[in-house]
Amino acid sequence: MLRHTFIHIPGVGKVTEKRLWECGVRSWEECLSALGGSEKLPLSLRALKVVESHLEDSHRSLSQGEAGFFEEWLPSGEKWRMYSDFAGGAVFLDIETTGLSSFWNDITIIGVYDSQGPKVFVKGQNLGDFPAAVGNYTLLITYNGKQFDVPFLKAHFPGLKLPDAHLDLRFFMSSLGLSGGLKKIERVLSIGREGPLREVDGYMAVRLWQEHLKGNRTALETLIRYNLEDVVGLKAVVERAYNMAIKRLPLPVPSIHEGERPRLDLPYDSELITWLRRTIDYGH
Repeated sequence: MLRHTFIHIPGVGKVTEKRLWECGVRSWEECLSALGGSEKLPLSLRALKVVESHLEDSHRSLSQGEAGFFEEWLPSGEKWRMYSDFAGGAVFLDIETTGLSSFWNDITIIGVYDSQGPKVFVKGQNLGDFPAAVGNYTLLITYNGKQFDVPFLKAHFPGLKLPDAHLDLRFFMSSLGLSGGLKKIERVLSIGREGPLREVDGYMAVRLWQEHLKGNRTALETLIRYNLEDVVGLKAVVERAYNMAIKRLPLPVPSIHEGERPRLDLPYDSELITWLRRTIDYGH
């Protein structure tokens, strides 16, 4: 998709990008060829020089796997265009905390998912291993991570090196006219999670951690399963949403393969979820 993209060029908005596509300039190569020939493009003389320079930088950055270049220049709602080109180096991430403030509350769980499968980092066990584990990815994918996950991670791990590019699916979903939390988005896209796990939310995640600290033997495994369901849900959502987005474009861009929602063979306590749901609902 990136090779068909012009909206990351300074001075080129959606209207100009669409005009380029409509006049037959549908890729970087076609645009550079037109710039070197006699074809007239819907651009001012000043813009032509900017376009040429920026496309040369784009070619170089993509060939060298520098996702940070596109992170810098793509609008927030259009960063999804990076996905197909950088999916091989992507990591899906979600955290659990003891509250909403990155200043006063702690991280309890960090869940990640990549091409090798899921991995979890737990406070009091291996949380300190996270910075080394996340350093080699090129694309970070979260839901509302720019406002929540990333500030927490940076506060907890000073000097943390995250991937150079970040696709926050909250902004992507908004560009598709979808809003709400991740579980709501999953339901709308018909890729929801199983059974009682649909009932767990952020507040219950805090309660699960508290139950773990009290010695409840199944609370931690339930919290881990909930966290990793969020993480693998990100992969299912971005694949479905990417294909939805390209269908809205006036040019033929290949769709990507939508795999099954990754299944997790991890235990959880459905009775504990039901009990917590009841105590939260009725204030006991």
